[in-house]
Amino acid sequence: MRRSRATRGQSLVETALGLMVFVTILLFGIYFAEVGALTLKVQEAANFTLWNATGRVMHDPEAGEWQRPAAITAAAAEANERYADFDGRKRMDGEGVTIQLAIARSQPIGVDCETSLPAGVPDLTPAQAGTMLSGAMDVRSSGMRCSASARMRAERIGRFMEPRFFRESQREAAAAFTVCAAGRANGGRCPGQFAMLLDDWGLSTVAEGRSCPLSANSGAVCGNRDYYLWAERVYRSNGGGGNAGTALAALVGAESVNEDQFFMSFRGHEDQYEENIGATHAGGQSIWETTPFRARNLSRTYDVSRKDSWLGGVRTR
Repeated sequence: MRRSRATRGQSLVETALGLMVFVTILLFGIYFAEVGALTLKVQEAANFTLWNATGRVMHDPEAGEWQRPAAITAAAAEANERYADFDGRKRMDGEGVTIQLAIARSQPIGVDCETSLPAGVPDLTPAQAGTMLSGAMDVRSSGMRCSASARMRAERIGRFMEPRFFRESQREAAAAFTVCAAGRANGGRCPGQFAMLLDDWGLSTVAEGRSCPLSANSGAVCGNRDYYLWAERVYRSNGGGGNAGTALAALVGAESVNEDQFFMSFRGHEDQYEENIGATHAGGQSIWETTPFRARNLSRTYDVSRKDSWLGGVRTR
């Protein structure tokens, strides 16, 4: 009888000790899983900001601005609004709210972006873009870098599981800490950042894809204002047409011309890269062509069908 009672008492003690360890492992397993899920949302917030900035207006050739920083600050502001509740599918009014899961408790995500690239990352400065463009463009920001972070801690873990021999380890694991989108926190700050080059020095949107009829006489700006004014800015910044012809005309008493007039023509795929302007150039040809061109009066002919061909389908024969 005494031996049976002793056995039952030993089982009870072993069960109590085992449950203490099992429940601790179970609760912290749930906690670490929740931290992992919330960490992915912190990373998502930083990446959302980068890709959101690429969809904004990055340049204004008419004003001479390229890679405008306003797109970066606007994207960061939207990310902070959308990810205040760790969701991102809609904007939140006002400040973010604290998120409480089964165990994990987190402060709102904070997204911080800078209008520059990390140290050591090559950028596209005006000098690297070439002297012709550097005199015509004001490159405001060659790229951007973003970080996102949130403060988390464990809640709802009672003190009943804190016997002295593993109290410190439990409290340390449940203490507040900073989660970073990239890398690990250092002193509560997130030095790691995601970076991206911005803009491609190309034209976009419907307006920037319009054609430009040749304006040899009027010099009028075409419907594609950005492309026209950007090209003209490069032309003016690099000396324009000069005055050698005007000086020669004055020397011989001939009628002077405005040799500094800027005009351009841009015809794309929808116009088969050409425009009918009458018999006024290149041996009486009536078709004004942009690159690639078709010239039948040259000894080496360039005359291939460019219909439905990418970039004109240039071939020689």
